[in-house]
Amino acid sequence: MDSITATSTLTAGSKDLHSFEPNAQRVRFLDQRMRSRLADSLRHIWEQGEALLQVQSDEFREFLNQLESRPVSPLAFSLYSEDAISQRYASLLVDPESDDSLNFEIFPPSREAATKCRRFIKDAFDLMDGGDPELAAEIRALLREIVLAAGTLEAKAMTFDGASAFMLWGAIIINANQPKGELTMVQMLAHESSHNLLFGFSADESLVENSPEELFPSPLRLDPRPMYGIYHATFVLARMHRAVKGLLDSGILSAAQKEIAEKELADNARLFASGIEIVDRFGKLTPLGKTVMEGAKGYMANAQ
Repeated sequence: MDSITATSTLTAGSKDLHSFEPNAQRVRFLDQRMRSRLADSLRHIWEQGEALLQVQSDEFREFLNQLESRPVSPLAFSLYSEDAISQRYASLLVDPESDDSLNFEIFPPSREAATKCRRFIKDAFDLMDGGDPELAAEIRALLREIVLAAGTLEAKAMTFDGASAFMLWGAIIINANQPKGELTMVQMLAHESSHNLLFGFSADESLVENSPEELFPSPLRLDPRPMYGIYHATFVLARMHRAVKGLLDSGILSAAQKEIAEKELADNARLFASGIEIVDRFGKLTPLGKTVMEGAKGYMANAQ
């Protein structure tokens, strides 16, 4: 993905930081903040355990300087773990909407599936570049790595569409077997990048105060989910709705694409209504959580 090289003028208190509308500039601020937090934490660990750690001081200082000065691979955020790289990527499947007790199998995609998926990704960005360049720019800024994987093809087995994780900021996994076209891919990219956006928002403050033990009906899952997952799913649905509506309003879609998009809009609106009802009734939102979700609610109210 494109590098995030410009320095943001936003601050933690900027009114545009948590706005619902896409904004690549605020992602630069969030990325800098995430990298600075990681560097501070790693520096503290190193200072406390320097005598015991087998780390070259000069090399480690150089790494921290690089971490704070420019974007890095999402794998840098997994340094707390000593797992193999493949296991680190597998940890992406701890999705905000998922249950930690559910295990998914992850495999390399076939060459055919990977080739088709890459084409859908390119076509999706081409659509957004032409019809919604602000969204395309924000997604590029949020996602430094898109990892293509595959789930099981067994009909009754659990699988996944995509996944992301706070501890791998800037990376997502896409199941290369799942996308059915460029509009599906637009929504998938909007979906997973929106999780990353929420990760960036909540680096210093939680979005909800509900206990993880409290479970509620989810708009995107058959089984109950914690409020944190329902909050994520509901916000993501609004962002998916906006992604599709932006393309519809731009006039860039073909007649066949418009038909698909209008159905997707209706589905996203229906599922958002289901999710926001649960969030409004049972969610114990932090001030940050309220601010972020109000943006989604305001957009959906005006979009109907």
